[in-house]
Amino acid sequence: MKKTLSDRQLLLCACACLEAQGDLRRLDPAIRRALDGGVTINELKEAFSQLYAYTGFPRSLNALGTLEKVLADRKAQGIADSEGKPWKRPEIWNDAAQALKQGTEVQTLLEGGIPWDYDFCPQNDYYMKSHLFGDVFASDQLKASDRELVTVSALSGMTGVEPQLEGHKECAVYMGNTKEQVDELCQWLREEGYSL
Repeated sequence: MKKTLSDRQLLLCACACLEAQGDLRRLDPAIRRALDGGVTINELKEAFSQLYAYTGFPRSLNALGTLEKVLADRKAQGIADSEGKPWKRPEIWNDAAQALKQGTEVQTLLEGGIPWDYDFCPQNDYYMKSHLFGDVFASDQLKASDRELVTVSALSGMTGVEPQLEGHKECAVYMGNTKEQVDELCQWLREEGYSL
């Protein structure tokens, strides 16, 4: 298979897959490789923060804690890692109505331009639109295309989420990746022993 994803993207995605599994033993060296390979501190923070919506707060917080320990260790060794783009608080966090509006628009893009409503459970519909696709996706640390690759990678590392994985593979294409890139990512995660 022809390689179209950058090493930076693959290294970030490896970290996402291990975060989803809660495999902190393997996550530590993966974070180090990612930092050495051009992934910034703020990109890793953003990926691990976003993934709480898919993998739960405990795994998100554990991954962030591992990142913090790795950074402290590297700093003690004299390694200066790149922070990346400075993080700034999204203005949309001050306006719940705007977060819902923007989140609805983002979710519609993720669904290929088709509005999606989860009428069976209106509270989950609101949480996804307002918080996940509104508040969380408002951060500019990751491009939409990379954000979806991170999500696909995390879901690839979990069992029992096959419908969500298949759905997010399509979403990754709608957000700017090619189908070939998504297939390449999933194959790479399998071949490198990250995904299940």
